[in-house]
Parts: sequence; C-alpha cells; structure tokens
Amino acid sequence: MWRGSDLDPADGTKTEQVEALVLRRIERGDLSIGSRLPSERVLSERLGLSRVTVVRALDQLRADGVLETKRGSGTHVRPLDRLLDPIAPVSTVTAGDQPMLDLRFATTAAPHDVAEVVAQFVTGGLPQAMGGDGPPSGGSVELRTALAERLTKEGVPTEPGQLTLTVGAAAGLNAALAGLDLGPGVAITESPTYPAAFDLLRKHRLDVVGWPAGVWDTDQLAHLCRRHKPKVIYLQADNHNPTGLSLPADRRTAVVEIARRYDAALISDETMRPLWLASGDQPEPLSRYPRTVSVGSLSKTVWGGLRVGWVRTGRQLRRRINTSAQLSVVSPSALDDLLAQEILGRLDGVLSRRKKRLRGNLQALETGLKALDGVAWTTPTGGMTLWLELTEVRARRVLEAARDQGLLLGAGDLFTPDGTDRRHIRIPFTATPGTLRLVASRLGSALEQAR
Repeated sequence: MWRGSDLDPADGTKTEQVEALVLRRIERGDLSIGSRLPSERVLSERLGLSRVTVVRALDQLRADGVLETKRGSGTHVRPLDRLLDPIAPVSTVTAGDQPMLDLRFATTAAPHDVAEVVAQFVTGGLPQAMGGDGPPSGGSVELRTALAERLTKEGVPTEPGQLTLTVGAAAGLNAALAGLDLGPGVAITESPTYPAAFDLLRKHRLDVVGWPAGVWDTDQLAHLCRRHKPKVIYLQADNHNPTGLSLPADRRTAVVEIARRYDAALISDETMRPLWLASGDQPEPLSRYPRTVSVGSLSKTVWGGLRVGWVRTGRQLRRRINTSAQLSVVSPSALDDLLAQEILGRLDGVLSRRKKRLRGNLQALETGLKALDGVAWTTPTGGMTLWLELTEVRARRVLEAARDQGLLLGAGDLFTPDGTDRRHIRIPFTATPGTLRLVASRLGSALEQAR
C-alpha cells in the first residue's frame, strides 16, 4: 500500500508529496476513521525517503487535524468531516489509465454515524426484535412515532397514524397513487423532474403534462389545469431534483388553491427538503397545507442504502393505501426499521455536516464552471444537483465528448416527460471539491471538442 512509486512529484517537495499521498488515501477510502499508519521508520523505508522527511510530513498532517498520535497506540486518522460524511460513494470505474468520473446518479454514501448506530443496536434493540417476525406492514409504531415527532419538530404537525412507511420515496409515491386510485386521466408535474416519477404516474394510467420547473408560473399552472383537468399534481417544491431550485414562498398558497379549485390531488415530494443550502429562511413545506399528500425518504439525507421512506396522509387515505399498495412487499425491513429509529436521534448532526460539505462542494463546482464558455445556470437553493444549460451546442454532443474525457453525466432529456430537452445536463455535487474541479475541467475539454 505504501510505495515510493505512489509519490507524485507534481505535489511539490518530498515532504509535500508524503502529505498529498496520505490525503489521497483518505479521499479514496483506503484510510478510514481510526486507520493506523505504519510507524515513521517503516513508512520511510517503504517510501524510500529519509525519516526526517516523513516526520515533517506527519507533523504537518497532525497540525492540520488529519492525524493524531498517542503513545503506545501509534498514528491514526482522526474523525474528519470528510470521513464522518463522505456524501459520495467512491468510484472504481476506470477508462484506460484514468478514472471514469461517473456522475449520472445523485447517490449518497453513509455517514460514520451509521456504523456507530449499527454497533449499538446489535447489542441493544436487535436481540429483542429477533423474537418476532419483524415490523408490521407499513412500518413499526416505534419508527412511525419517532418520524412523526421529527416532522412535527420541522413544522409539520404529524401523528403516527398519518404515516405509512415504505422502502423509499419512489415506493411512497407508488403507494400514494395506489391509494388515491385516480387513473385514467392526466397528471401535471414539473419539467424537468425525477425520471422515476414519470414511470410511476404512467403505471397508474396517468398521462404526464409538464409544468416548467424553476419558472413555476402559477398562471400557467392554472391554464394547464383548465385545459387538462388533472387528477393529480406531483411537485418537488423544495430543492428540486434536478434543478436544485425551490418554489418561491409567495406562490405556494396559489399552487394549493389551484389544486383545490380543479379538484386535483396534490402530492408533495419532500425528499430533498432537509438539504437547504441557501441563505435566508426556507419556505414552509407544502405538507403544512391540509389535504396535501407528502412523501419523503432518508436515502438522500442519510444514506442511499437506508431504504426507508414514507407517505404522510390523512387517516382515511392511509387506510386505503394499506389495503391497496401491497405494503408487505414495499415496507422497510426489520433491520432498516431499527437503523432508522436510531439514526433519527442523530439526524441533526448528520444534516449539519452534510449541508456544510455540500455548500463547499457546490462552491468548488461553480468556481470551475465560471471558467467555461457556453454554459449558464442558476445557483441551487439546496439538494445535491445543478442543472447546467448549454447555450452553444447540444447536450448529447457534449456528453459524447465528455465520455471521451472520462466523464459521465445525465442528459436533460431523461428528466422531461416528452424527452425533448436538448440543452441541459445534470451535475450532482456530491463528490469532493477536488473531484468537482476535475469535472469542470473535463467538461470544458468536452465543450471544446463538441464545438
């Protein structure tokens, strides 16, 4: 693992090369919290450097808070923010001699809290839970109670009986649509939006009509409702995926009133709501309004591997969902249920770290994009994706060139109901600032190649 050939002269002096090597090992996940480094003598031998050089490098890393040394136990990696919350999974895809930067999916890695919680409930709640056959369909009372308290704290008064637990937000949307049983008919949703929503709406016999996201013209929404008489309006009003923007506070009441006027069910997807990154106060959620059905998930705020989502409804609709949505198939597993109960108590800390890192990541990405010609965007209010407009060349041409540069991104047409977008690409900013600067550089090369 430690070889002299791993040192990169481009990093500067020999001392700086050792520092950079340790940091690369951490960024790649080779070193995690508590990982022990070889002794200074062993490290100097393996790297082919003087012990003085190695000592200087480790001293600097200790001064920077990266490492700590305790007598008798050696030198270990400290619990850095980047390790407590890596956000993005480590990519192992390669193309030739260079790593392929795959940013087609806005996925999240687990914070260190997950490992700590798992260790706790293995000796805590798990033995007791093993005496039964797992939580009932729709989720355990314990988790629904904890989640209801969380939503109430966030300004959406909720009772456990209003919640149905599912294996994610998409399963929650599917369950809500099954309970509403609205089709055949028309659904209005933002364009662009989360691609899986199109499939689910169509599965429930609803034709999809797009309402421009980011513009959110309520007069246009009213016109669409007059013309199409929609059965349902599905929106991501908060930190919308893929644009990262939010429905302005002064238009939210109008949206709710339009839905009621035309007797359309209003479904608010609030999965991204906790990841508010902008300055100023966040608008109140649509779920505060009566008769709004909301869905959410822990997959973005905590970990893509934590398959716990929910539907918040009135009790009558919850009963219909429970009888129509095959909840025994789409309810969280016993282990996910227990893990979610424990992690909710730590969620404030997880969110605080995650938002801090996402703000830094977004700043690095925008700095890199500002050096490029032929692109435009609006700074996201939150979430984890930026919606980039290409003003000179078509997106598909740029994406083909980007693949040659070792960069994979999502095309805008995947996020529109009619597949006609030719000008946008989605860029998740879950990766590290260094990786995102490299993304901007490779995208710049792709733009030049595509022109």
